[in-house]
Amino acid sequence: MTEHNFQVTKTFTSGAANSCCMDPKFEEKYLNGTARYLPYEPCSHDNVSPSPYLLTAINDYRIEFDFEVYREKHHPLYPSRLSALYAFGDFSTCQKVSQKHKWDLSSVKTFKLKDWPLTRIVKVNMEHISLARHAYRVSMIQDLNRLWAGYWAAFGEIVIELPSSPRFQRKQYPSGITWEYLIEGIAVHCNN
Repeated sequence: MTEHNFQVTKTFTSGAANSCCMDPKFEEKYLNGTARYLPYEPCSHDNVSPSPYLLTAINDYRIEFDFEVYREKHHPLYPSRLSALYAFGDFSTCQKVSQKHKWDLSSVKTFKLKDWPLTRIVKVNMEHISLARHAYRVSMIQDLNRLWAGYWAAFGEIVIELPSSPRFQRKQYPSGITWEYLIEGIAVHCNN
């Protein structure tokens, strides 16, 4: 769907920008920071120890849920990870990410932001999410608040102590730094 829309329009539009254009009630919530983006909420359940399978099955959503709940409480006017466009500020960052995460560099395209009066942008360290993906898999983290706060406040590097193989020894895991931008708005392809 995303590829089709891009081929037709030569743009990417964030979920919130699209919704604002179609629904005045959503636009009002967007402007005052009360728009809700979470598609599923935790429910009450019997207090049972989660199996490794359950944790694996819900891990990615747990991360997004936790980061979104923190955003709603502390930075309600920031773009939501569940709606925003993701972009790097320059080609050298694309090269770095391509090498680190084995992403196809030939898919990189250049965009400019369309002049839309409700555009919102936040700069974040994407490596905090990468670290969270590892940390949520291997341990119960004591100070998750620090990880979420660091992401939304654009801290540089965060270091978390986690279990490590062999023999479950503890090890320091630095997040690293890769700046990316979350954008609520419309990005137009530059024909280059």
